[in-house]
Amino acid sequence: MRAASAAAALGPAVSRPRHRRRRGAPPIAARASDDLGLTLEAPGWSGGYGTGGRVWSSSDVLIEFLRENDDVVRDASVVELGSGTGAVGIAAAALGARSVILSDGGSDSLVRLAKDNASRNVASGAIDGEKTTIDVAAYRWNDAAPPPEIIAAAPFDLILGSDCTYSVSAHGALCDAVKALLALRGGGGEESENGDGGGGGRCRVILGHQHRTFAAFLAGRGFAANGWGRDPHLDMFVETARGRGLVANEIQTTKLRWHGLLNVTLLELTIA
Repeated sequence: MRAASAAAALGPAVSRPRHRRRRGAPPIAARASDDLGLTLEAPGWSGGYGTGGRVWSSSDVLIEFLRENDDVVRDASVVELGSGTGAVGIAAAALGARSVILSDGGSDSLVRLAKDNASRNVASGAIDGEKTTIDVAAYRWNDAAPPPEIIAAAPFDLILGSDCTYSVSAHGALCDAVKALLALRGGGGEESENGDGGGGGRCRVILGHQHRTFAAFLAGRGFAANGWGRDPHLDMFVETARGRGLVANEIQTTKLRWHGLLNVTLLELTIA
């Protein structure tokens, strides 16, 4: 499958419907900004898609970060972990990535959803398939090694993930998957002599974490000690990453609501 490169700017990421899907109604379409011109099907939980069937706020924030820092993604080889609808990876393709792999360990229907979204944007002309390739792979982080499709597309310049850190039980497997992908580049993702732009220097790993303060509290984990609007799951992920030989540095925290209960933090992971 081929996808696209477009130098168009991206507006406020992706809009999402607030109504329930009626029985027999067509799939809910979540539309990216008119400037980017992407159309994403985001049916929500129905049809076996699970949590990956919607576009979460962490995806919105990560897409906006890529738009504002398009040198990070331009001409880069990109893999998205836990892609769900594929929103972030498809946006990366539209912002000029050389190649993109969307990957998720969810249901077969969720993997097909990402594939359909990628195909839809190629067919619509929103993405120029002559300049960027985009493919989809099933990738369960507990697998012994990345799947052949990902190995064949390596090495990567950029690893992306949004809302992959909400499940504490998956933190270790996520960190192991990141390290496995970095190892495909050689040198553990360290800086090479080929420059520091897309396709050249070290592999960057950028994750978007959506804080769920009350969900963490109800799960018996209390509130984070270092700030309102911050859930302890982020600190737990940082500790797990450290134990796996990774350093998690916070790039930014975006406050999406006045009450501070819908914050998103972007992290960059590096080898310790």
